[in-house]
This record gives sequence, C-alpha cells and structure tokens, in this order.
Amino acid sequence: MNQHTHLDETALGKAGALMVAATAIQEAGDASFILVPQGFTHVEITSAIEKAHPAPYRKRGTVALSSIESFNEFVKDQRRTEGSYIYADPEARTLTAVFNDHEYGDRSTDAGWRDFRAVYTAELSREFNTWLKNNKQPKEQEEFAVFLEDNIADVVEPSGESLLAIALTLQAKTEVNFNTSRRLDNGQVQITYTENIDARAGAGSIEIPREFAIGCRLFKNGDGYKIRARLKYRLGGGKVKFWYELDRPENVIEDAFTAYVEKAKETGVKVLIGKP
Repeated sequence: MNQHTHLDETALGKAGALMVAATAIQEAGDASFILVPQGFTHVEITSAIEKAHPAPYRKRGTVALSSIESFNEFVKDQRRTEGSYIYADPEARTLTAVFNDHEYGDRSTDAGWRDFRAVYTAELSREFNTWLKNNKQPKEQEEFAVFLEDNIADVVEPSGESLLAIALTLQAKTEVNFNTSRRLDNGQVQITYTENIDARAGAGSIEIPREFAIGCRLFKNGDGYKIRARLKYRLGGGKVKFWYELDRPENVIEDAFTAYVEKAKETGVKVLIGKP
C-alpha cells in the first residue's frame, strides 16, 4: 500500500467516525448533544453563512427612538398582528416594543425569539432636571438670587419680571441684617432688614410670594407642564436662606408618562405595564 492510499484510508476513517457521531445524538431533558470524535473541532458557522447573504435570515436588534412620535411610527411599520407587544415601565419611564414576541390569538402556541425591539426612554428635559436637582436645597441669599435669575424664563406665576425683581433686590442686600418676617393679607411674606449707609442706620423690607409656578417641558421633545412650588426661607444670625419645594413632582412625572402610554396605544399594538 502506498502512502497516498494510506492517507485516503485515514481520512475516510475520520469521516466515517464523524458521520457515526452525527447520528448518535443524545437527549438530556430539553437539551440535545452530539459526540465529536477526537481530533475534530465543533465550529459554529451559522453567523458567517448568514453574513454572506444579501440580507439576514430574520429581523433582530434594538432601535432607540428619541421621541414618542418616532417610536409610534416605527412600531406601526414593524408590528406583527399577533406577535408584538409594547411593555410600559413607569419606574424606568421606558416603552419597549417587542416585535417577535410569543404569538397570541389563533397561534398562541408559537414562541418568538423576542430579540427584535424598539425602545423609547422618556428622559427629563434639561430645564426640569435643573429644577428637580435643586428642589429642597437651601441656598444662601445671593446664591438663590443667582439661581432665580438664571432660570427665570421658566417662571410663569407670578410673572418672571416680578420674581426677577425680588432676585435682584436680594443680590443688592447682601450686607444687611434680616430681622423679622410676617405674613401679609395678600398671601405674601414680608422680611424686614436693617442696614448701615454712611454710618446712618436704615430699615427696609422685601416682599416675597409664598408660592410660585414654573412652566416647562418635563421630557425631552415633550409637552410643557405647569408645576407649583412653595417658596421657603429661614432667618438666623441676621442672614436668610431660601429654598423651594415642588408640589409632588413625582406625580406630575407619572401623569406625563401615562399620557405617553396612551399615545403608544394608537399603534394598535397591545400595551402591557411591566418589564419585557
């Protein structure tokens, strides 16, 4: 027997062993196994073969949308009648559409891969996030005045000009001693102070509103909302500190997200509350 014949027989022997192993599939519960003969390596080439085709075998992947309108349009384009769900998660403020979910209806026994998705996250707008981060944070007189001045465009009640005038007055009265405060009949609070000008004692007062309201977008690319806030202050050592407390901002956020959930129903896809 020459060397060439010996190599052919060896190759045929290995091929035969592999064919025998391929037919020797072992089952263990829901799993299937195949024994690979010594000298052979199991290589997964499904992905490589798929990439050689003009298009994938099926749709997969996750698309992130930046507005509820874009989310709805994409869902309408990609939905399947009995194989799509939208999952609304109020805690994460996300809407997740799963287009190849498990089937329902007449084909309720068909399972889906659940890996073709679209996600919309209701991110807080820059302006509302600023008010939220500074909520219930006491500030020195001048620091609070600067904050009001920087964000006065969001104030709708009383008018921004009125609150700006108060902020400018607070900035101008940093070297005075604040003494007392009292509530006025019009609902505002009057804070009195004394100051020394050219060695002469003087007195004055500042009237501030007990409440104000801001109007701004809660979410990026979203609608505007009106949120009330209570203006707080604390006197001590001749100084005054200010802060504000938004009126249940978490409820406003929840209501705004609920409105997005209702919009998602316009796609015709079933909407479920929960995580996908």
